[in-house]
Amino acid sequence: MKEIFLSIDHYHLRGHIWGENHSPTIICLHGLGNTSLSFIEIAEELKGEYQIISIDLPGHGKSDKFATEAEYEMENMTTWLYRALERLNVGKFYFMAHSYGADIALHFMKKYGSYVIKTLLLDGGYTTKAHFYHIVDELASKPDWKWPNINSVEKEIEYTAESFDSFEYPSYKAFYDEEAKSYSDWNEDKIIASKDYVKEVDGRVKLIADSEVAGSVIKSMARSPINKVYSQLGDNMLLLVATLPQEFKVINDKLIEDVKSHSRMGVKWVENATHMLHWDQREAVVEEIRNYFKPDSQSPIC
Repeated sequence: MKEIFLSIDHYHLRGHIWGENHSPTIICLHGLGNTSLSFIEIAEELKGEYQIISIDLPGHGKSDKFATEAEYEMENMTTWLYRALERLNVGKFYFMAHSYGADIALHFMKKYGSYVIKTLLLDGGYTTKAHFYHIVDELASKPDWKWPNINSVEKEIEYTAESFDSFEYPSYKAFYDEEAKSYSDWNEDKIIASKDYVKEVDGRVKLIADSEVAGSVIKSMARSPINKVYSQLGDNMLLLVATLPQEFKVINDKLIEDVKSHSRMGVKWVENATHMLHWDQREAVVEEIRNYFKPDSQSPIC
């Protein structure tokens, strides 16, 4: 594993590279709050078969935070990513993107699709904000619904900001102990990846990505609805969807209907996986990579 640093428009960018540059290249984009090292387990397993390049998005890990909210808009994010890949001399590549990173990947494909061979989306790229808010608002009226009624951009930003600001642990050990509860396979790679998205501030462990970055990201996704992009893309996309927590499946079912109506994207559900499905079901994701990132493979739809 090699750590790399670039400067794009006076902003520093960090990434990691596994494997050799003569191998097929996979570009990885992480989700909100994570870093390039969130793909470490998959990259370590596949580094003999692919060159894997994973990048810290702005305001995450060791990549600089953008100075303005407008710079997080999808149009700028795709340009920023294109310039980074250009600096890295990346030609045609496979895409693997998680959550927020999946939205960026699809917008990138709209503008620079000729560079992308195939794209694997990890529980992302299917949540159109307006549709999500409508679904949640309907569910919140039911007596057995226990989750917050996040039915607008403002409420999502408020809820996310509270989550980010309240994220705090007295030590790295306390943080690791809590993280370990979420995964049956807690290991050294997950410890490395977890430590990479936090920092110590005044003796407390906090998130590196702050609530301001989170708010800018949420607004950018709302202003550039992902379902408006689908019709401009091909069929070289496969979406893996988490099945946990079970009560969220009713939301995802409705969102996936939108995907199937407006795109030619393949869809697969990954059993016993939360939103961090590449951590919960690493082997299943590795198998999909090996099967799907082949010249003659097709997008299975279910």
